[in-house]
Amino acid sequence: MKSTIQLFAIAASALLFGCGQGEQKADDKPAYTSHLTVGKHCYKALFEKDSAAITFDVAASGKIKGELAIQFNKNDTLDLSKGEVTGEFKGDTLFGEFSFKNKGTQYVNPVALLHKGDTLLMGQGRVMEYLGRTYFDPQVPIKFEKARFRFVPVECAK
Repeated sequence: MKSTIQLFAIAASALLFGCGQGEQKADDKPAYTSHLTVGKHCYKALFEKDSAAITFDVAASGKIKGELAIQFNKNDTLDLSKGEVTGEFKGDTLFGEFSFKNKGTQYVNPVALLHKGDTLLMGQGRVMEYLGRTYFDPQVPIKFEKARFRFVPVECAK
């Protein structure tokens, strides 16, 4: 009898604890707090002989989806990486993935863009791989100070 009561108490507490978990309360703030407005945004960047362009739509949730193209000029040979960028703003930083094909091989690389003023700074960090997925090493801070690409806003093509 005593073990039945204990079992019932454990089951009831698990049920009570589980109820309401994951529900968003009305007074919770939305996750999206970036300075960028909801809608389409376009940026371009130059670094020495290299260039990059990014176009993306910001949803009300802070998630983005768009295109990123990076052109590297190596020894007067152009190497273009163009593909889809997806991610989400966390505060003033966009964390996402850049999916592209280069010379027949599919790549998915992490990307971090800091929104500072009216520019986006592409961060650099240590990239790790686990089970075929690449990601920034959480133990090493992403550096934005010496960003290779400083994206400035441009008018979006119609």
